[in-house]
Amino acid sequence: MAAPADKARTLRLERLGAMLEKGLENPAAALEVLISELKAGEPRADQWEALHAAASRDGKERELAAAYGKVTNERRLQQLSTAAQAELLVHAANFHLGILGDAAASDGLLWRVQRVVPGHAESFARLERRLEAAGDSRGLVELYAVAASTDARAANPLVSKIVNRIVPLPASLPLSEEACKRVLAIAPAHPSLFDVVETHCKKGKRFELACALLEQALLDPALTPASALDRRRRLVELYVVELEKPALAMPHVEALLQEDPLDELARGAAERLLSNRDVAPRAAAALQVARRQVRWSERQ
Repeated sequence: MAAPADKARTLRLERLGAMLEKGLENPAAALEVLISELKAGEPRADQWEALHAAASRDGKERELAAAYGKVTNERRLQQLSTAAQAELLVHAANFHLGILGDAAASDGLLWRVQRVVPGHAESFARLERRLEAAGDSRGLVELYAVAASTDARAANPLVSKIVNRIVPLPASLPLSEEACKRVLAIAPAHPSLFDVVETHCKKGKRFELACALLEQALLDPALTPASALDRRRRLVELYVVELEKPALAMPHVEALLQEDPLDELARGAAERLLSNRDVAPRAAAALQVARRQVRWSERQ
């Protein structure tokens, strides 16, 4: 004997089938039935398509659009698994593009899929095609960076695409700060990206952003000691030469001299900082320690 829950589910599906075939009286209710099926692990792709077709047939496009708006808000989405969230958002994107002809809304929903399930194959392919057709290199960089964040070790093809899109960007078409951060999030596994993003920021004279991103990169626990020292050298150059804010370089000068008391860049910066009232004592102390280390090593 069927359980009450099974009977109720069967009745809901029968009512849904009747609505899709004869008349979509309540688009929101039909949508809720299909979402319940998603929760149960039943994709029912044909019925999602039939729902969209029925809305178009019966003049219920606006009602279904409103229903989609409610079920795709963040609060409702959190009630679903990430896989179900992605599937629901893809169906919403299909409806907005295929029935409403709203490409911008559809793309926005596909971007949300990427943020829920980075690298989601269908939404990735669709967004990539649209961005390539539009010649939107900045959008492609962000898409590739989001997708690569799932598995940085397997992201080599995407990293190559990121580099190939960033390098030719002119200063007049800068990446957004968010896109830069996304690229740097995968940079520890692909150090060349540090160089690419830094060069891009310098090209646009966005030295403060370059420094902020490099400072952020230093906080990554996966950063190797050699990479960290390289980042610090670049920060010293940016703070001292480009931004003309040498005092901000002091922590990096100290770290570089501690690692190598003969580091010419760090020693030169420290000597310059002797005239800076705010950090002069620290610069003098760092140079004194470095000289002691050199003398000690020479006696060995």
